[in-house]
Amino acid sequence: MDGPLGRPVSVRFVPDPRITALAVIGCGAAIVLALRAAPTGRFLFVLAAIVLAGYAVSDLVFRPRLDADSREIRVRAPLTRATLPWLEVHAVRADQRMRYGLRAVTLEIDSGDTVVVLSRRALGADPAEVARTLRALAPR
Repeated sequence: MDGPLGRPVSVRFVPDPRITALAVIGCGAAIVLALRAAPTGRFLFVLAAIVLAGYAVSDLVFRPRLDADSREIRVRAPLTRATLPWLEVHAVRADQRMRYGLRAVTLEIDSGDTVVVLSRRALGADPAEVARTLRALAPR
């Protein structure tokens, strides 16, 4: 939704539901394979099921991950819950790093005492685009 000057009034970012669905399907497949596997492989399938279930549950419980309007930014993540008024936000940026030949881009919201870092998977969108959207939403 856009405001009178063409700026968005509020934005909301949630994990991509297709990725969440894949985690649920993968968890189910890992459980089925654990039931059919030999004892040595069973442990790995159970571990995979637990990890995938954790991803799926966190995607559903901590929804939306990021919610912002012209007053504040609200973050709901497994390790961080924060309400950051725009007056306390020092910077909103997309941080890009290369590690082991892979490019990783994260969204960083710095409010001095709190630095929130969210991945593309957590946001369901490109962190660079999210950073631009949030900066456009910030009061000037």
